[in-house]
Amino acid sequence: MCNPVAIGLALTAAGTAAQAQGQRRAQKAMTGAREAERIRQKGYQSESDAILAKSMDNADKTNQDQQEAKALSERQVAAEKATSEVRAPVEATGENLAGDQTANAVINTEQANQAAKSLGYAGQQGGAKAKLLSFNDLNFNNAIANARAAQDHSRIAGFAKGSSDVLPVELEYASHKGDGLKTLGSALQIAGTIAGIGAGAGWWGSNPAAAAATAPGYNATSLGAGSSFGTGPYVPGWTTQPLSSLPVQQPLNLSLKAPSFVLR
Repeated sequence: MCNPVAIGLALTAAGTAAQAQGQRRAQKAMTGAREAERIRQKGYQSESDAILAKSMDNADKTNQDQQEAKALSERQVAAEKATSEVRAPVEATGENLAGDQTANAVINTEQANQAAKSLGYAGQQGGAKAKLLSFNDLNFNNAIANARAAQDHSRIAGFAKGSSDVLPVELEYASHKGDGLKTLGSALQIAGTIAGIGAGAGWWGSNPAAAAATAPGYNATSLGAGSSFGTGPYVPGWTTQPLSSLPVQQPLNLSLKAPSFVLR
């Protein structure tokens, strides 16, 4: 039959090991949750940095000059198209005038001079407005780009905050990863404690007196087999007798007789 004390110790040791393993499992899960959150936050930061780098690159002087030149070219094409639409009817005026051709020549010359001035002014104003509006177009495009970048930053910041807010819940969930092992460990420790208590109290059929009698240097009759004092340690040179073998001493008779007196 197995020794209940040894069984109790084994159960207690197994319970302690199970609880330690459960704690390690929970710690590992919590570490994994923190690492996953770190990776997510790093990804959000990298995405935000990329948006910022794109905005800074767009604000570089070389890029700004190129964008302004492109806007100016588009504005100049539009201005030239508007000027050409009024040039044709002005230049054709006076070609079909009837009457004295000399008078027509004077009129045509003067009209041509005035038309040239008007067309020149229109071209100059168109070019000036093209330059001014090209700068306005550049600023407008920059404002749109900055607004989109701000929206992207806000979106990423929202994702990062949401992920960070969820981390405590993930850690709480991860902390219960080893609950099964912890519960098993507690049960084993309780069982080991009960086994130890039962072994000491003789619940499992063990006899401490019989077990002690097998110990070296122990005399089972040191106090007498029939003694109500039980058994005790063996002392060399000492012998004991059962209490029943001791002589029984008669009780003392302490009765007194009264003296007799004779009157004469």
